[in-house]
Amino acid sequence: MNGKWKKYGVVLIAAGMAVCMMAGMAMGVGWSRSHVEKTITKAADKELTLSMEKGEDTEREPAPMYFSDDAYQKMLYKDAVADEEIVKEVCSKYNLDVDTTQMKDVTREMRNYEEALWLRKNMGKCALLDEEAYEKDAVYEISSLEIYICEIYAFREGKVVIEDMCREFGINPKEAVIADLTAEQLVKIGEKAYETSDHPKE
Repeated sequence: MNGKWKKYGVVLIAAGMAVCMMAGMAMGVGWSRSHVEKTITKAADKELTLSMEKGEDTEREPAPMYFSDDAYQKMLYKDAVADEEIVKEVCSKYNLDVDTTQMKDVTREMRNYEEALWLRKNMGKCALLDEEAYEKDAVYEISSLEIYICEIYAFREGKVVIEDMCREFGINPKEAVIADLTAEQLVKIGEKAYETSDHPKE
């Protein structure tokens, strides 16, 4: 057994590091991608608990780490999103029951509102614009709404979109931070970026 571990240990460690690095990159580019990971973990924990309660052999075979589209659509919204407070706010705004709303009931408008709440809560102190965004040889961090939008929609017009929308809102984008905008205003900026970019449309 020790011989096998020594033989495959390096490969397993490398694979683990690769997974961690990929997860970190995904978190930086789009917060919504972490929902699946958290959901999988939660579902796996429930499955393990049920198996142990039934006295089943949990060593026999690992459960597949994916969900079919049908299973995902039937999943409760509160189980698919890590932040319970945001789930409650979204359900309250759209008059939905937190305990029974499934992913099939969640519209694109609701996901946009969810994202706006997440931005205010987790990136509220970040600036709207980034003066050094996309300069030659710059190292990018998701440190402003501008870079966040440009990364999510894979285009470089985030600054133009934010400036145009802030002009409409009567806000100075050079002095404001994300928390200065309402969730509704952030949704409008996201929608404008979605329409402006070449991002695949539904």
